[in-house]
Amino acid sequence: MKLVIEDDEGQRREVPLDRDEITIGRREDNVVHLPERNISRRHARLVRRDGGVLLEDLRSANGTRVNGVRITDAVPIGDGDLVNIGDYGVALRPDGMPLDMPLPRSAAPEPPAASRSDVLADTAPHPLVVGVVDAGEALPSEAAVPARRSRKALGVVALGLVFGLGAALLLRGREGDTSRLRSAVPPPPTPEVVSEPPPPSPAEPPPLELTPPTMPATRPSTATEWMAAARAAAEARDFDRALRLLASVRDRAYQAEAQTLRRTWRAEATAGRAVRNARRELDLGRPSTASRKLEPARNSRAWAPEVAELRAEIATALKNPRKPPVRTASAVDVERLYREGKVLYDGGNAGEAAGRFERCLALDRNHPRCHLMLATSYARGGDTRRAESHYRRFLELASADDPAVPRVKKFLEDSDAEKKARASSAMPQR
Repeated sequence: MKLVIEDDEGQRREVPLDRDEITIGRREDNVVHLPERNISRRHARLVRRDGGVLLEDLRSANGTRVNGVRITDAVPIGDGDLVNIGDYGVALRPDGMPLDMPLPRSAAPEPPAASRSDVLADTAPHPLVVGVVDAGEALPSEAAVPARRSRKALGVVALGLVFGLGAALLLRGREGDTSRLRSAVPPPPTPEVVSEPPPPSPAEPPPLELTPPTMPATRPSTATEWMAAARAAAEARDFDRALRLLASVRDRAYQAEAQTLRRTWRAEATAGRAVRNARRELDLGRPSTASRKLEPARNSRAWAPEVAELRAEIATALKNPRKPPVRTASAVDVERLYREGKVLYDGGNAGEAAGRFERCLALDRNHPRCHLMLATSYARGGDTRRAESHYRRFLELASADDPAVPRVKKFLEDSDAEKKARASSAMPQR
């Protein structure tokens, strides 16, 4: 058996039902990751038991429906059942059935509760979210509601026609008066004005990304696809991301290969950080410290060109008996490092981009954009603690009307809320 998942745009993917328990939710550690905002972090789970499949809702905010009916306990599901989880439709299918076969439709779907799309599912209930009508509250009959709506619609249309006709007549009268005045008094001559082009404005950097980008719609679903994505990230020298993708490979057939790649990529990730640290020390005029910082990268293959270049520069700096001049922060150098880091980040190389932004801050510690992009690079690499530190420094340096300030504040508020939620869930229940 397999799971067929269809989103609100009609795109489908399938997940093999090869485990005894499959969790579904918005967090990436779920077996089935659904990134929409109306999906709870841990929304539901499927359990294989006694040859059948049981579906259980994990106390989600927006609920789980089977054939249009919201469930409260674990219920068995089969090939002909349709499961609605947020904006997604989920169905069980035999392995041989093609992916483009339409999903089953529920005969009498239950009307979903009205909710705000901009509020996360795990924060409901919210004061601004419209609640569901109570089951005991009296509802108008089906025949009376359309009749009242049609009478109201006719009244609104008639009132709009009256106001529109009056406005048209008023405008026509004003146009006639204006034309008579123009014909009676000739307009004064207007001097010829030569329009000058506006002064060139400095190039505005493109909109910045505040959170690591989510996986695309074609998210890997098999061990082979996860391995291919991890190898692609390693070829781009983004070894931190490659290690995260490799952690999703749970197939036993790939365990030996994954273990070997994990050791290699961890060493290369350490070497990349050593190269960046050595470059920063060398730019600050400390070649001896740069040589020590470069030591963990001596056997690296991925960073071999950078290591060779740094060793040559360090040797030259050590042979020079004179004290190197103190390098002053140049606005041109700072801007160049910022631009280089931004190009690397947009190309998917968050690790190398972080090195450029660190060198930018070594020259100018009060550069708000370098703090912002360094924090974003750390966030993509999974280092939330250092990312938050640079986000807060950006808020101290940036002006109040900076367009990135509201998004940074929202990021920090969500991070603090998630930490409090984890701390409260970890406390023992009395």
